[in-house]
Amino acid sequence: MRSTAGRLELRGENDWYTNGSIAVLALGLCVWIGLNDNVIRWGVPIRFVRRIEDDAHGSGVSIPPRRARLWLMVCAAIAAMGLGGALSRSEQLGPVGPPIAGIAAVVLVVTLGFRSSVELRLFADGFVRRRRSAVFFFPRTHDVMVRWDNVEQYEASTYRTSEKRGSGFTEPVLYIRAAGLDIDRPRDRLDESDRMAIRIHLLAAEPNAILSLMKWCSDNPTDRARMTGYDAPDLLTPPPPRERLERSRS
Repeated sequence: MRSTAGRLELRGENDWYTNGSIAVLALGLCVWIGLNDNVIRWGVPIRFVRRIEDDAHGSGVSIPPRRARLWLMVCAAIAAMGLGGALSRSEQLGPVGPPIAGIAAVVLVVTLGFRSSVELRLFADGFVRRRRSAVFFFPRTHDVMVRWDNVEQYEASTYRTSEKRGSGFTEPVLYIRAAGLDIDRPRDRLDESDRMAIRIHLLAAEPNAILSLMKWCSDNPTDRARMTGYDAPDLLTPPPPRERLERSRS
């Protein structure tokens, strides 16, 4: 009986360590996806793009920000808080539980309290880059309007998410040069006095589809009225994979 109890107790401890290791691995995976969500970027459904009505510009299309990173970070923080609470009840790992839960709580508060997002709105007369930021319960919104006829150049490029050399992730960005573009001070750290930056990977649509539609609006002034139709969101359907590869090589 003693040996059986001993074997059962030892197996229970092994199960605890196994489950704990799996939980830590899952938590690390959620954090990695939250920081660099290339894994789920290209599967964004078109249903997130919606038709909108604006008092100043009429009907158009709104490409909202992707929320995957925000909610994955929230879920990872909540999971870490639960893991820390579970570890605090362990005899061997009890001392490390409260610090893990405390750090996760701080991450959760910072993630929900300090938010920023970018939205792109496309109309028949031009487009609007809308940046939203919030510090807890104090939101701010800043719009930059550019008319299609004023666009001089679309420049697809990349940037590093961290300013430190060799750190961070490489992400796509769309630079736009336009006549009369007046950005009094950078609203985005990538903005310059003569060109505006759109972090196109933060939008809930395929980047090549967004760029193609914007170029189409600039090159076809007589057809821009399609942006006011009820089927306008369908214009952001991603191009075929072969076309994507050809554009990436060009």
